[in-house]
Amino acid sequence: MQPPDLALLQQGDRAAWSQAFQWLYPTAFAVATNKLLPIHPAEIEDVALATLEALVDKVATVKEVGELKKLAAAIAHNKSVDIIRKLPLPVTPPQRDDDEPSFDPPDPTSPFEALHHNELANLLGQCMTELKEQCRKLLKATFLDGLKQKEIADAMGMPMGSVGVNLSRCLKKLAEIAKRSGVHEEMRLFLG
Repeated sequence: MQPPDLALLQQGDRAAWSQAFQWLYPTAFAVATNKLLPIHPAEIEDVALATLEALVDKVATVKEVGELKKLAAAIAHNKSVDIIRKLPLPVTPPQRDDDEPSFDPPDPTSPFEALHHNELANLLGQCMTELKEQCRKLLKATFLDGLKQKEIADAMGMPMGSVGVNLSRCLKKLAEIAKRSGVHEEMRLFLG
C-alpha cells in the first residue's frame, strides 16, 4: 500500500484521507490488539478508529508522511493503556488469621542470620537520607506501611500508573546510592 501524499492530507483532501485510512488503520488496529486482546477485546476496533480521528488533528505537525505510522502506533498504545487503567482492579480476598503467611520465614541455617535487623535498618537508613523526599515517602508507603498502589496514588496525589514507575526508579536510585556508599554488597547478601 502506497502512503498518501502528506500535502494533500494537510489540505484535507478526501481521497488522500481515504488512502491514509487504508494505510494507517492496520497499524492502529495491530497496536490496539496487542494491548487489549487478552484484557478487553471489544475495545480494539474503537481504539483503532479513535486513533485515526486523533491523527486528523495531528497531521499539520508532521513533516514526513512516514511519521504518521509512528504517531498512529503511539496514539493507539496510549488510548489502549487509558482503557486498561479504567478497568476495575481485581479484588483480592482478605487474608484470614488462620491462613499461612504469604512469605517464607528466614532460614535459621543461613550464614547471614547473625546479621541483626538493626544493622540492615542502619544500612538502609544511611542510603535513604540521600533520596528525595518523594522517594522516601513512596518506599515507606510500599514497604513499611504495606499500602497498595491505589492507596499510594491517592495518598501521594499521583496517577496510579505512575506509582510502579516511580517505585522502580526509587529502588534503582537506592541501589546506586548503596553501591556508591559501599554498603551494596552487605545489603545484597542480607536480602538474598
